[in-house]
Amino acid sequence: MNYRAWIYLIGFVTSLSVAQAKRNLTIDLANLTCILVDPSYGKELTCVVHRRRPEPMISARFKLVKTVSKFNIHFYVDIIKSDNSIIKLGNSQVDGCKYLKLMYNDNMYGKLYKRVQQHSNLPKKCPIPGNKLFEIRNYTVQADDYPPAVPEFTFRLTLKILKDDNLVAIIFFVASTIY
Repeated sequence: MNYRAWIYLIGFVTSLSVAQAKRNLTIDLANLTCILVDPSYGKELTCVVHRRRPEPMISARFKLVKTVSKFNIHFYVDIIKSDNSIIKLGNSQVDGCKYLKLMYNDNMYGKLYKRVQQHSNLPKKCPIPGNKLFEIRNYTVQADDYPPAVPEFTFRLTLKILKDDNLVAIIFFVASTIY
């Protein structure tokens, strides 16, 4: 009898079950803050944390004063070290209208955006109508949303929403990955 074939088969089945196992990653949401800086563009911007961990649940809502046909988003991503010093991973500015169109295409974040879409009535393109309430309701941040080999760390994501180079809103998201 060929024992090597059995060992390979057992190894293969074991690796498949490990690959399909639930990840032991926990996300701890330390902070979610939304600040409306310029009320001439927005009537409302609120963020609510319903649960911090193990799978944080959040809601957000906003309403614009008038229809917006163009805006920019400036992303900042930082790692916060254990001594509270900051490592800046990067920042980029994108055309918000182009981002809305691309957000729902199949890309590396497609799975995440499809889940956001299921929990929201966010616009999918510009112009964004004024006097309409947009919401993300009870969105759960899941470990499967993160890359498979994410290390244990604390990160901060800062989003600045700009209209004609004027700062309209800031959103801070600080979370930790814990094994």
